[in-house]
Amino acid sequence: MIQAAIAICALLFALAEPLPAAVAPFPAAAVAAIAGGVAQESTPAVEPGGHAVAGHSSDGHAAADGHGADSHGAADGHGAASPVSSSDMMTGIYQHLFAHAYTHEPYLQIGPIPFHFTNHNLALLIAATIVLLAFGWLARQRKKGGLIARGPLQNCLEALVAFVKNDMVYANMGEHHGRKFLPLFLTQFFCILIMNLFGILPNFDFFRSMHFPTTATANFWVTGGLALTTFTAILYGGIKEQGLGHYIVGLAPPIHLGDSAGMKLMRVAILCIMYPIEVMGLIIKPIALTIRLFANMLGGHLAMLTVYGLIYLFQSYAIGAVGVGFNAFLTFLELLVAFIQAYIFTYLSILFVGAAVHPEH
Repeated sequence: MIQAAIAICALLFALAEPLPAAVAPFPAAAVAAIAGGVAQESTPAVEPGGHAVAGHSSDGHAAADGHGADSHGAADGHGAASPVSSSDMMTGIYQHLFAHAYTHEPYLQIGPIPFHFTNHNLALLIAATIVLLAFGWLARQRKKGGLIARGPLQNCLEALVAFVKNDMVYANMGEHHGRKFLPLFLTQFFCILIMNLFGILPNFDFFRSMHFPTTATANFWVTGGLALTTFTAILYGGIKEQGLGHYIVGLAPPIHLGDSAGMKLMRVAILCIMYPIEVMGLIIKPIALTIRLFANMLGGHLAMLTVYGLIYLFQSYAIGAVGVGFNAFLTFLELLVAFIQAYIFTYLSILFVGAAVHPEH
């Protein structure tokens, strides 16, 4: 369990958010508008001659001189704040979903791709730490108390572990093969579940500058890293069980058309069509896992943030009451989705790996 958790954590930490465009900051004017609710006017200082020399924005940042505006939307020489467009306001709200780099310099550079430490990396590390601590504690409790679960936390963890082991892994792969891959699938299920639940937590004021808690599974690179572990398990399980040659031959189903020269030629022609399709199917499996988890987690949070954006946009108590009530419903729905998506990703991974180690099925 520990080895699988460390392997997945290392892989996800390396893959999460390598694109520089994804860590670019959003317009500061939009962020200021979200923080304050509306754009605030600045108060310029005036010389005896009547010329405005400095406008001081309400958030305490440096303001522009009499002929310009600062980067935070402070007033110009006439003391009026620059208007914030609706698109900038919504962009500022949506920034909660994206990765934000904590350092300007990347910790790793591979060719043109920089790797930054982001809030999604932080969520990955915390999720992996929780899994290691929780199941390390559970293992110690089992050694002390035997098979009798003591306390609600141990009961809950053991129930989830038993469900994944018996109803998901062993039911589809059998105990012989399932026992070998059980640590991987348990780690996948609980890491995905914890990262999904992070997205439901509120973004507290003292974490606002860190953009945390955040939904790491709404990041394409995170779900891609998870899918890559499944893809590696598929290849490893299939090659180890069958051998490299038999695994490659077994990608296409056996075709028996007869021993005549015409039938043999027909068989070769069919295999020339089948093998590219099977190889494409093998590659599409991790792509489907990536997009499924990423799109489902991103879509729910986009809906919630859009409703909050409408409250800021219209500044109406009626819309605010309806929006908050609707988002309360969506929050409970997202709680259900967090468990469902962890289950679906892990279950599909089990099916894919099981098909590789059981080619006859």
